Amino acid sequence: MKRVISSALAVALALLPATAFASDTNVWPSVGTPAAKEESTNVWAAVGSPAKQKEETNVWAAYDPSAAPVYESAAPSTSIDWTVGEDDGTPGLATTASANIGKTTSVTNPAGTLPTSIQGVVTSTGYDMPYAIKVDLTNQVITIFSASEPGVYNVIEKQFICSTGTSSDPTPTGVFSLPDTERRAWRYFKTFDTYVRYAVHIKGNYFFHSLLYSEPDLSTRSNTSYRNLGRPASHGCIRMLDEDIKWMAENCLADTMVFIMDCQEDEALTQSLLPPAL
Repeated sequence: MKRVISSALAVALALLPATAFASDTNVWPSVGTPAAKEESTNVWAAVGSPAKQKEETNVWAAYDPSAAPVYESAAPSTSIDWTVGEDDGTPGLATTASANIGKTTSVTNPAGTLPTSIQGVVTSTGYDMPYAIKVDLTNQVITIFSASEPGVYNVIEKQFICSTGTSSDPTPTGVFSLPDTERRAWRYFKTFDTYVRYAVHIKGNYFFHSLLYSEPDLSTRSNTSYRNLGRPASHGCIRMLDEDIKWMAENCLADTMVFIMDCQEDEALTQSLLPPAL
């Protein structure tokens, strides 16, 4: 009887495939191995990838003076706490006269080039404010123009040296309109714990203003802010000599257009407007 069972077992074992005795054989290949996970792609590719942003060109290439300009105005920022000091009446720093005052200049430049610092600006013919302000970021020069004809502001009335924002805190470029923000003898910038005189609001947290003071007292002026005139040094505001900003605050009223741009380099102009060394 034992011989019969042994013979039957031997026959059964002989009929099994050899792979049945392989060690640690994974059962899943007989069911079907899951396909390798497809490499993840950006979901927006299936919707339509955004076109590559066109490289930014000089803002003036897109500016159409024949259309009514779109102004960017803003109420005073609530993120800065302003306090008021009193003007003690002491004259500010003497300004440097520009040799360009009184000149009538061109309002065009060759294609593919930047405008010059003294090149005039064009507005809509409906703009009739006494002045237009041009801020030249390259040379750190502000030029105040009056109009030679409606919509053409190219007669140089004033030129001022300034300090605009650094590369990490740049002054915004574009065309703006001065908002109707209160102008005071002193303003306190809480963020930087500093005082300035005659601040003229441009937009948001950006202003034209004087040199820096630690207190609302002319004796506390920052000599560093004086020495930095003629080169970028601010957090985005535009610093000026006290007498220069006082003139602006008294003469460039709300709705005055401001053009902030890069220009052709003119080191001689910058040097000619620098105040005396301390």
